[in-house]
Amino acid sequence: MNGPTVSGPAAPLVAVDEIDVISPHEVTGRKFVRADDPYLEGHYPGFTIYPGIFVIESISQSVAGLVARTWEDRAGLEPAGITSVRFTAPVRPGDTLLAHCQVSYPGDDLVQVRAECRNQRGVKTATARLEFRLTEVGADV
Repeated sequence: MNGPTVSGPAAPLVAVDEIDVISPHEVTGRKFVRADDPYLEGHYPGFTIYPGIFVIESISQSVAGLVARTWEDRAGLEPAGITSVRFTAPVRPGDTLLAHCQVSYPGDDLVQVRAECRNQRGVKTATARLEFRLTEVGADV
């Protein structure tokens, strides 16, 4: 029996197409969910949706973009935890996911994020609270 062929590392997930940095404490990321995105294939056959873990990644990449533009010597982020997440509506092919993130820096390199995601029609699709640690660029993690 032949198994799947592994030809190398997977391509990185592009979970945001645009980032709008509003302030050092606020960012909105946009992900245009395309029907031909390879990671959608097979995710709920007959009712394809953008996977929830990718919604979290869209939030993470939005915050990473904000941090990269805000901090000069410490532009890296390391996941520290998911405090809460709730998915309230599916994100389907053809939708635009808007991840609006409020970011705070309470100290000790901690970055706390409160995110609300909506589609282009204004329907709330998810809410999340995430935590990250700031890291120095090039530092061993």
